[in-house]
Amino acid sequence: MKKVLVNLKMYQTSKEEVEKYINDLKGENVILFPSFIYLEKYIENGFICGAQNISTNCVGAYTSEISVKSLKDLNVKYVLIGHSEVRKNFNEKEEDINLKIKKALEYGLTPVLCVGETLEEYNNQKTKEVIKEKLIKDLDNIKGKVIISYEPIWAIGTGKIPKKEEIENIVKYIKTLTHQEVLYGGSVSLDNIENLNQIDVDGFLIGKAGLDVSCLKKIIEVVSR
Repeated sequence: MKKVLVNLKMYQTSKEEVEKYINDLKGENVILFPSFIYLEKYIENGFICGAQNISTNCVGAYTSEISVKSLKDLNVKYVLIGHSEVRKNFNEKEEDINLKIKKALEYGLTPVLCVGETLEEYNNQKTKEVIKEKLIKDLDNIKGKVIISYEPIWAIGTGKIPKKEEIENIVKYIKTLTHQEVLYGGSVSLDNIENLNQIDVDGFLIGKAGLDVSCLKKIIEVVSR
């Protein structure tokens, strides 16, 4: 069965929001990536969860950082690494991403590595070149299971996505390079999931569409067929 991952980002900002979401979504086969402060709440309610990021360090004087050891102790199973928002907003480098993947694997968490191209790179037909360069650096000397999520940067939150044939082509390319599971993310919605689900992909990483439980349930229903 294809995986459904939901990156809740920083949209949920109150206990009331979280409790309602949990009650409405209980029983669904989904992997959630909530804000750090709500991870324990989701896990206590039976959800499989991932963290939205980790530190390259495990313990020490690293104010504001999140240790993979703490996440392991909470029974977190996955971690997003290399998301375009983190790459951009925190100036994350490929060597940092590589270290984070190694830390996650060392402590038994499954990394979900996000890679994708900008609109300029897409228009200049450099998608494969850009992705290959990132994967070579991000996965350098990595041994273990790493899920790859192809997320065109220009598609995230815009409602625009590549053509079905383009996504199929890139997913196959990534699988050839990595021999790992590959997801698609980037404006996945109820409007396009029927079409996207026809692609030979191992699942989907969903953003804003996952905030609406009724919408998310319908997406899960399509993916589960």
